[in-house]
Amino acid sequence: MPPFPLCSTKCGKNAILKRPKTGDTLCKECFFLAFETEIHDTIVNGKLFKPGDKVAIGASGGKDSTVLAYVLKTLNERYKYGLDLFLLSIDEGITGNGTEMIA
Repeated sequence: MPPFPLCSTKCGKNAILKRPKTGDTLCKECFFLAFETEIHDTIVNGKLFKPGDKVAIGASGGKDSTVLAYVLKTLNERYKYGLDLFLLSIDEGITGNGTEMIA
């Protein structure tokens, strides 16, 4: 088995993935940084929020909403957006639809 390629950022670490969007091969740490930077740039360039905004994050308990909540919390603290973040979950009463994960 050939060795993993090196991270495209030249950090010296082995890459763990190749991004389809850019073709970059990235290590775990550089992927997290690139992912968070893209989200931050989208928030800033799109002027999505202003300080003091209350932002509800839809929480299903699945991986997508968990990552969204984590990243928004992290970026809010890192870049001092001044957002009031909270989770919002709606129990639709549908059994077997992930409701056991929300408790």
